[in-house]
Amino acid sequence: MQCCSPAGGLERMFGAKRARKDLGRYWKKGLDKSAKGVVEALKARGVADLDVLEIGFGIGALHLELLKAGAVRAVGLELSPAYVEAAQELAERLGFKQVVDYRLQNLAENPDGVPEAAVVVMHRVVCCYPDMPGLVQPAAQRARTFLALTFPRDTWWMRIGIKFINGLLALRRCSFRTYLHSPQAIRAIAEKAGLSLVFQTYSGPWQIALFERAG
Repeated sequence: MQCCSPAGGLERMFGAKRARKDLGRYWKKGLDKSAKGVVEALKARGVADLDVLEIGFGIGALHLELLKAGAVRAVGLELSPAYVEAAQELAERLGFKQVVDYRLQNLAENPDGVPEAAVVVMHRVVCCYPDMPGLVQPAAQRARTFLALTFPRDTWWMRIGIKFINGLLALRRCSFRTYLHSPQAIRAIAEKAGLSLVFQTYSGPWQIALFERAG
């Protein structure tokens, strides 16, 4: 579920209709450009025989591409039942049903039982969670080797764009909101958890950051 907030109009924003639309788009076009950027950055470092934890996995396409690249298993946390159902369908059609474990769970509010993984991914999730430290910190702590994040670029035009989007949501009486958290603050949390920034790039409005744990 790209961009998720547990109390912010979740069902309205990320219901069955949108999940089916995202599935259809994946079958036609594959991963979007920013998701491809995350996958390519991780593949360049090597994902063979590694396990993956994806937080806010949407239809599961990103970690399924990592499984195609040699990762051995994946655990996914989601807040939308519709997206869990869509991801299960996609995993089965791609032949990975036996090596994925999908859970309806909020890492920030309920981290109990969430395993560590060599690769932890949050793709376009931090952007719509109000408590950024509460989400990024437990994710970083669970990354044994890599933490891959995608979040909005901190530019003047992105700040205007997010205000505009939130204004439209308010007019529609939708409680969901999106957020532009400080990239410097995100990096500081990852570094405090023992991770170092080893790669970053930009894809349209998105910043992709890959952190690695020394040793």
